[in-house]
Amino acid sequence: MLNKLRNIVKDRIVQIVSHWDTDGITSAALVYHLIRDYAKKIYTKTKGKPFLVEKEDINEDAELLVAIDIIPSNKIKKEIIYIDHHPSNVSCKLKIHDENAKSASLLIYEKILEKEQKENPYFIFLTILGFVGDNGKINDLPIELKELANEKIPDLMKIRKLNGREFYEIERFAPLLNSGKRHNWSGDIPLELLKCIDSHEPLTVGYHPLAVHLYNYKNALKHYYFSQVDLVTVGFLDYAIISCDKNIQGVLAARYMKERPIMVMNKYNGEIIGSLRVPENFDFDAGEFLSRFRDKIPNFVGGGHEKAGGFSFDSKYLELFLLLLKENIEKMFSSDLNVA
Repeated sequence: MLNKLRNIVKDRIVQIVSHWDTDGITSAALVYHLIRDYAKKIYTKTKGKPFLVEKEDINEDAELLVAIDIIPSNKIKKEIIYIDHHPSNVSCKLKIHDENAKSASLLIYEKILEKEQKENPYFIFLTILGFVGDNGKINDLPIELKELANEKIPDLMKIRKLNGREFYEIERFAPLLNSGKRHNWSGDIPLELLKCIDSHEPLTVGYHPLAVHLYNYKNALKHYYFSQVDLVTVGFLDYAIISCDKNIQGVLAARYMKERPIMVMNKYNGEIIGSLRVPENFDFDAGEFLSRFRDKIPNFVGGGHEKAGGFSFDSKYLELFLLLLKENIEKMFSSDLNVA
């Protein structure tokens, strides 16, 4: 698959667009390093608002789009390489896809990388960082990958303890990469950092200038993470509405999530940008649930996985969305009762 990818991009101007979260950023960096010596030129861009690659995201002279961890619009007329674990029906030159993959980075590691790249310490680092950034657990990694990580990046696989909680050292850096999209609604700075280094130390030690930017972002965001929210309960789901110029709805959803799903919606710049989180032991598919609103809310864009999803729409449709949210939950309650 690696040779096929490289043959398609060879001597062409390529546009990589990825999701702006840690998984999207690390996945884009992996692909960038795999093709940089083959493509004529590579542009990169990250986005998540909306969760869709649009025509406007692609440089005019780009001949080929590589969409990673984000869905491309069916209005794009250029050739497309689609690398993701989200479903898409868009026509592609090459589709590397598995809905059961636990992260886009792990999909790339398993489906594209060959033996030499799989043993590269930096590629191992990027893969695992994307995996944990997409809510993956280290103990759920493929055994061979975990063994390689213990061998190639042992310092990052050490178990730490903080406030009674155990975590692997590498897990500390997923929020750091996410600080870009949370602080200024873009993952471009962390992606630029991962593109211009070939080992993890400039990031993990923090001596690269772009890494310093990220650490400053992380410190500036700390007090936002403790914002108070007013929860409203609808059936089995909690939701909250905030107004903040920082992209913190996902953090707050994770913080306030208890025994049931939670949705935090942020009113920002005329839009609603939402995050849906689901507890591990709760039988509920966030991505499938959000898909129910695509044909009901104008320009609604949303999707995700079983345990996490994101969405956006024009704020003037908020009342309609809340009405449909209640109706959908009531239907699910009714369906469960009928089955019982």
